[in-house]
Amino acid sequence: MLNKLTKIKRLLLIGKEIWHNKRSMRSRFIIYLLSLMLLGGSAMLILLNVIGILQPPSHDIDRFLDYELNARTNDIKRQMNALAAHNIDLSQQLQQDINRVMLDKGIYNNYDALNNNPEALTAIQQATYQTLSAKMQQAPASGALYLLNASVNTNLLDPTYNGLFLKFTNIYSENTLFNETCMFRGNPQIARANNISLYSTWQLELNIHAYPQADKLLHAKDNNISQQYILTDVAHLKESWEQSRLFLMPINSNDGSIIGVCGFEISSVYFQQRTKPANYKGYPLITAILDKKADNEYQGQLSNPASFVNAAIKMSSDGEHEFFTAGNEQFIGYTAPLKIGASEHKVAVMLPADSYYHLQKQAKIRLLIILGIILLLSLLSAGYFSKRYVDPLVADLQQLQQNPDAPPQANVLELNQFFEFLQSHSEQQAEKLRQLQSENNEVQKQYGQAAVRLQEAQEKQKQTANQYTQLEQQLAALQNEITQVRRQMEQTQQEKLQAQQEREQAQQQFNFAQAALEKAIEKKLESVDPDSYQMFVDNLATLTPKEEGIFNLYVQGCSTKDIISQLGITENTLKYHNKNIYSKLGVKTRKELLQYIELMRNTEH
Repeated sequence: MLNKLTKIKRLLLIGKEIWHNKRSMRSRFIIYLLSLMLLGGSAMLILLNVIGILQPPSHDIDRFLDYELNARTNDIKRQMNALAAHNIDLSQQLQQDINRVMLDKGIYNNYDALNNNPEALTAIQQATYQTLSAKMQQAPASGALYLLNASVNTNLLDPTYNGLFLKFTNIYSENTLFNETCMFRGNPQIARANNISLYSTWQLELNIHAYPQADKLLHAKDNNISQQYILTDVAHLKESWEQSRLFLMPINSNDGSIIGVCGFEISSVYFQQRTKPANYKGYPLITAILDKKADNEYQGQLSNPASFVNAAIKMSSDGEHEFFTAGNEQFIGYTAPLKIGASEHKVAVMLPADSYYHLQKQAKIRLLIILGIILLLSLLSAGYFSKRYVDPLVADLQQLQQNPDAPPQANVLELNQFFEFLQSHSEQQAEKLRQLQSENNEVQKQYGQAAVRLQEAQEKQKQTANQYTQLEQQLAALQNEITQVRRQMEQTQQEKLQAQQEREQAQQQFNFAQAALEKAIEKKLESVDPDSYQMFVDNLATLTPKEEGIFNLYVQGCSTKDIISQLGITENTLKYHNKNIYSKLGVKTRKELLQYIELMRNTEH
């Protein structure tokens, strides 16, 4: 294990050395420049994201939905405020018209006298027609109506209410000023007198059970008009082919009691015409006023005709978006509360889920393309600038290598200055070398002269004292020989002592190593089954020459790749021989084989 860690550490050090020392100047510059560009680009992207310029792919879609939700909610509120203002004026004018007719009939303030009184109810309709028609032309609605808490026949099992209900026909736009008017409910005499047609499913009086909020308001005791105007849930009258909702307000008597209701109709067709179509990058946006029917289940009016227009819409939320499911279709959007007087609704803007995810995918693809272009431009820029920066340096270095003695003519100022410094330094060193050579020659000359003079003096001395010193020289030579012999004997004795000490130390070391080896062998023998090891040793003789050659290579410490290379065999062939070797020697793994080989080496030593 330690050897493996050592090898890994060595490889890492080699890789580090290659990384730091074996790369060209151009590759280093490209890496540094690219790193700088990527770092700057990343910082710029982070900054753009923090200040809100660069946002997630869905941000633009969500911002569009949020903007449309606010715009549509404000538009609907403005319409409701306009209807409320018109409705207050309509309620007051109707009250005056009704009181005038009842005063003429002699039943002033006796509203119970209107029941089962067709003459009085017809007179009221004649007196109120122009008021209702004028307000319908002014108000942003598809129709106008009023109902009195009275009927021409109170004996009916299903009670109805008398009044006028006028509607526009053939609504093609928000502007209904020039649309034809028809009578949905009311006396046909009034229709003929005012030259308007009757609706295809006309009836004399209206059953408002389809609008529970209207029925509740008609029979309410509270006379606070400002708090009691309502926007009913959308409903489908069985006498009508379309859905609609009513904006209603009470009609009060002189004593403040509620004698009826009045208001305006907003049909689904009119809602579609009035709600401006919107789309996001070609995908249609749906605006809706939703009414709660049950937990997370709604129904309402939609700005776009759809197959699920009458279906229940199930709604859920993930905390950020609202999810709508209508039949087999799914939508994503936002909702906002819509409080109209005493009624509560929701305004919703929705995009088809498929469109939302497709737009989100397109935004992600565009972002990836932009990032890819930025990365490509960074690579090209790094390569271009590195070439412009490094090529002159490389050219100057090549010029210096080819002609080192030429005067420096580098294209880079700093490199030219460096070359001049090297040349100046080289000249200074050459001058110092010449000075040292000259001084050395002078010293050699003086030494030669002194040697000649000394030699001459010695010759003269030898000539004058030769006869007197021969014996002394011989005696001195003999003494020198004796001294040398004595020194050699002493040195020989010292060498013998030193050799004896070295032999003793070597013997101690050998004994220590022998003991350590024996302990290591004993330790290895303890971890190895003696019988298995003995079988391993005995079965070595059963190996074929080819298998014995492979085994000897394992003993030498060769790896699998080394064995394949030396023997010129394939990896499968080696595996085949390994299998036979393992089987004959009684080992299961390569690790166990190597363990026995190591033990065998130690035992031999």
